[in-house]
Amino acid sequence: MKPWLIVFRKELKDLSRDRRTMTNILVLGALLGPVLAMGLLTLTMKMVADEAEKTIELPVKGAANAPVLLEYLASFRIRVTDPVDDPVAAVRGQDVDAVLVIPGDFGERLRQGRPAELTLMSDHSRTRARIVRSRIESAIEGYSSAIGSLRLSLRGVDPTITQAVTLHDRDLSRGSGEAALLSFLPYLLIIGIMQAAMVVAADLTAGERERQSLEPLMANPVAPEQFMAGKLAVNLLVSLAVLLLSLGGFALGSRLVDLDQAGLQFSLWSIPVLVLLLSPLAFMFAAVMSFVGAFARTVKEAQTYLSLLVLAALMPSMLQMVLQSRVQGAGLLLPVWSHNYLINEVLRGESLGALEWLLPSLGALLVGGIFAWLAGRLYRRPGFIF
Repeated sequence: MKPWLIVFRKELKDLSRDRRTMTNILVLGALLGPVLAMGLLTLTMKMVADEAEKTIELPVKGAANAPVLLEYLASFRIRVTDPVDDPVAAVRGQDVDAVLVIPGDFGERLRQGRPAELTLMSDHSRTRARIVRSRIESAIEGYSSAIGSLRLSLRGVDPTITQAVTLHDRDLSRGSGEAALLSFLPYLLIIGIMQAAMVVAADLTAGERERQSLEPLMANPVAPEQFMAGKLAVNLLVSLAVLLLSLGGFALGSRLVDLDQAGLQFSLWSIPVLVLLLSPLAFMFAAVMSFVGAFARTVKEAQTYLSLLVLAALMPSMLQMVLQSRVQGAGLLLPVWSHNYLINEVLRGESLGALEWLLPSLGALLVGGIFAWLAGRLYRRPGFIF
């Protein structure tokens, strides 16, 4: 048996005996993301459904100025309540979701055929208030459109003459909006792999140096690169296990949560594609973390370096999550940046070209190979043990 395989079996056995570390990696690291994501999605869907069905209580200032409008709003489950003394303070203090102010000349302006003004006060930063505001605005727009059409009909004019342009919205996304399944899914997958590689690297390198178990291990007549390769293989295996558990958690969550209400799907066929796409990235993270872990002398020092590295590496992922920009050409060689984009493409059901498969994997393998070589060089230094 090759020396690196012996080291691999030894390190894997030692790591599996540390139940606390394995629980932290495989349970919390892999499943916490899917649980949180599905929990937030369920909560959001429930809140949207509840607010869409419940009757809105709307304080109205100047209700006597527009009785017909208020009767129209009642047909949309919007019940008028007594006005509040200070509408601004009531909205900012979250005592009410919205306040409608009707000026005294509202009816007169309508009778004269002039635009009548209304003021709807709400806090746009609150999710619930946005839902309430959207329902109220839709109802008022419907009332305005009905009056406008009635005015034209009374004058013998076809109301459709005002519709100079008709826009048909055609959704070209595939898979019923699969990409909308939490736009931060790529971010959660990538950070899960990185955290697993970070914990394992800190334990297998700086941890052994701190426990003084590395010196007797490397006293064996084996090339230092073989020790590094065995530890790197363990790190890669654990990272891939975390990836599979995370994808399995999202797949299970998509079956337990009724995603059809939000127009979301998570196809099981996406799992093997994503595993194939992210495996080179897992190797890169394992190599980078192994190098940084070998560079540090204590576990605390390694965790400090690795935490900073995680934050730096996640910046491209967060930018891609916000921008959702297309990555092409030489940009596909940039790990994390290109992988985040391609994960979204897979979830949209888009087909990837040969270069879109090859270049991100080549970039990740190249960076991983460089850091694996550098880690091997560190293992050869006398100061690495002593």
